[in-house]
Amino acid sequence: MAFGLYAAPMGRWKFVGRTDELSRLVNAATSPDGRGLFLSGTAGVGKSRLLAQSLAQLPALDCAVWSASANIATAGIPFGGLAQVLPADQPAGLTPAGIMRWAVEALHQQAAGRRIVIGIDDAHLLDPSSAALVYLLARSENTTVLGTLRSGEPVPLPIRALWADDLVDHAELGPMTPAETGELLTAMLGGPVDAPSADRLHRLSADNALLLRELVIAAHASNELSQAYGVWRWTGRGHLPPSLDDLVDARIGQLDQGVRAVVELVAMGEPIGLTLLNRATDTTAVEVAEERGLIRVVTHDRRSDVRLAHPRQSVAQRLSELGESVDGPLPALMARHARAEYAHSGDQLLAVANDFAELELTVFAAEATSRAISRLRAARSSRSHEANLRLAALLRRCDVLRTPALTIRQPALTDRERQIARLAARGLASRNIAEQLYISTRTVENHLQRVYNKLGVADRSELWPALRAMSDPEAEPEG
Repeated sequence: MAFGLYAAPMGRWKFVGRTDELSRLVNAATSPDGRGLFLSGTAGVGKSRLLAQSLAQLPALDCAVWSASANIATAGIPFGGLAQVLPADQPAGLTPAGIMRWAVEALHQQAAGRRIVIGIDDAHLLDPSSAALVYLLARSENTTVLGTLRSGEPVPLPIRALWADDLVDHAELGPMTPAETGELLTAMLGGPVDAPSADRLHRLSADNALLLRELVIAAHASNELSQAYGVWRWTGRGHLPPSLDDLVDARIGQLDQGVRAVVELVAMGEPIGLTLLNRATDTTAVEVAEERGLIRVVTHDRRSDVRLAHPRQSVAQRLSELGESVDGPLPALMARHARAEYAHSGDQLLAVANDFAELELTVFAAEATSRAISRLRAARSSRSHEANLRLAALLRRCDVLRTPALTIRQPALTDRERQIARLAARGLASRNIAEQLYISTRTVENHLQRVYNKLGVADRSELWPALRAMSDPEAEPEG
């Protein structure tokens, strides 16, 4: 199942994918029982586009279709949320209850025997009168109500009663998977995208179609998308475009003080333990921040850590702001370090490591180099060996040092692979290693090939710095 949205940014963007959800909406509108459907999801996940596409596919001969989009501007106006649906010839002097009865009758008259289908986008923003009218319509004969809701937002009681009273189904619209992102990018650009670019865009978009769309538009406008042999490649650094920056800022600005405190604390300290975060802030605010998709809880083994779910409120941003108000080179350098990590750039991380080393901040330099090695290995860069040599030299100055940045995502060598790699790093030939370990030469070569692939090295001449970069004290060559 692909994710639904648009086509190439150079032309008109069309809807693609989300076939299961689209079929479910259309079936809900046309099935004999008239049971409606509401979809909940985070901002930008594609709810509005999906609802509009489903309404467009309904047969005009069988369905009388009306659509409305609720918003903050109409939330305080009686029946403002359904202004696009209500007939213009409203009789004067009606009470709210009278308006609702008149509206139901008028819509049935206009439908002329066809099924009435009402599509309500962002139904959580409906004013009380409009919400009550939607409920009344859902209960009337030959009428189906479809709608979208933003996850984590308060829902009007009449809308919540729709599925509580079994008038509609309620489902959650999930985020994009990496495969769905790749298919959507192909539809956007009119051709396939190379795997590293698709992976970076998927991570930067936080599984969100709106974020992905804005990133692609910005990349295309700044000529950071290039096509070679029919395959697109993104060469950008991952800065948010102004339109998306403003969109996320507007959303962050709507938070109450407790939720904002949660987001800011996570921004400065991520990953932060869930237990610690609950102690430092209000538990309810933490739950609201998670429901709104501002933070995410990642559980590993028995520990639950909290990270930001959106890139705007990042450590890089915070450190950049700090660098503007604090004297000295360190704040700006820390901000560069965070931006390089955020961009997953091995080359940028190496440059940051050099600057840390010039300031004699050896531990920081070692950590930045270690992270650079991880990125360079993933990109199969020829600079991996250079980075390994640098880290080996830095670790010799740090004595025995273990920090999370130096150990996280280290390649996992088996005991046998590590044993063979150490011997090869000391200059022993494969035949001599085989004799010493009582195994065949072919087995030694197979183990070494796996080690080369895991460490991102070309041959045994690059082994010892790669092993030393893993804080392996037995990796030093003899002599």
